[in-house]
Amino acid sequence: MAHATSLQDLAPPTRTTRPHPAGPADVVTELCAALFARFRGYDQRVRARQYMDGLLQAEGRKSIANIAASVGVPGDEQRLHHFVNSSRWAVSPVRRALAAFLGRDDPDAAWVALPVSIPKAGRHMVGVSPHFSAEDGHRVVGQQACSLWYASARMVAPVSWRLGLPDGLGTAQDCVAELLEDVREDARADARAGQGAPRLIVTDARGVGERAQVARLFGHTSPVAVRISGRTLLAVGEQRRGAGRVERLAPAHSALDRARRTRYAGRSPYGEGPLATATVSVRLPGRTGTAGGLALLGVWHELRGAPAELWLTNAGDPSSPALLRATRLVRRVDAGWRARGRDVGLRDYEGRSFQGWHRHMTLASCAYAMAELRSAGSVGGSSLVA
Repeated sequence: MAHATSLQDLAPPTRTTRPHPAGPADVVTELCAALFARFRGYDQRVRARQYMDGLLQAEGRKSIANIAASVGVPGDEQRLHHFVNSSRWAVSPVRRALAAFLGRDDPDAAWVALPVSIPKAGRHMVGVSPHFSAEDGHRVVGQQACSLWYASARMVAPVSWRLGLPDGLGTAQDCVAELLEDVREDARADARAGQGAPRLIVTDARGVGERAQVARLFGHTSPVAVRISGRTLLAVGEQRRGAGRVERLAPAHSALDRARRTRYAGRSPYGEGPLATATVSVRLPGRTGTAGGLALLGVWHELRGAPAELWLTNAGDPSSPALLRATRLVRRVDAGWRARGRDVGLRDYEGRSFQGWHRHMTLASCAYAMAELRSAGSVGGSSLVA
């Protein structure tokens, strides 16, 4: 199954916005201080910063050899190899520190779970299997993984990872479920500590196993917004003469037929152009009671035709601008994965070590956050992946 490292011990995020230092160099220094406090010795802190700097500076593939050549001296390649694959340090405290640090940025930020496919590169790569890649649109040989991202209007950055294993163990859907269960554990810890409402979880369930994935996501009380396909069956209430209010099963694409006349038109907060939205109350088939009540949100990029996007949610008012903004964050995360994620080496670990993969991805996530904070500080608070 997927790796056991989790966010269960995430430091609870505060619910007040933290003012960042004016200079990007200051906030990066603060980030490094928060991250490196989790390493036991001075040598580990040196290697961690060296590795992160190398991920940002090395040309081409972010192999350990290229990282060492860009920031090190003779002998550093072996030292960095040992640090990533053999040294004694756990990824959980570093991921907790990263998530807690970013979590102070915006109390309205969300968690975005993004399944990704990483094509095989090189002879040695852990967790490789043939599978269909939604990103590439065809079957590939590579890794199936899931990333959990901190996402706000200001910036996005990955904070945790799961890696699926070959032979059908640890599928992308399993990895998503495990990551989100970790988030829910953290939310329950927040509630016990009296630290406010949990963050919204945003993900995309379309594809293989969609029905089971949707049922799994709404099997808890955490606030969730999940993108679904038009063929997903939902129970829709309607008023019938002489029969009162009854429910009928309908595919999601037609559940909004009546609501289309009351669409709200507005503009996307992230430069996509005009959008129109409409909502309707629904349930998952077989679910009863108030706990089973959900809302279906349709998003139109053009006023004619079927909605371009369908979102199912249990989070507050489905017509609120905040929820629409949250659904837009998935696009920003995907853009970040494709662009900056490639630049900092999130696709570049080559090795057979499961532990090494998780350590590389953790340090690459920290490097990603470092680059985002530098960019956000230098352009007055706007992420470059927007």
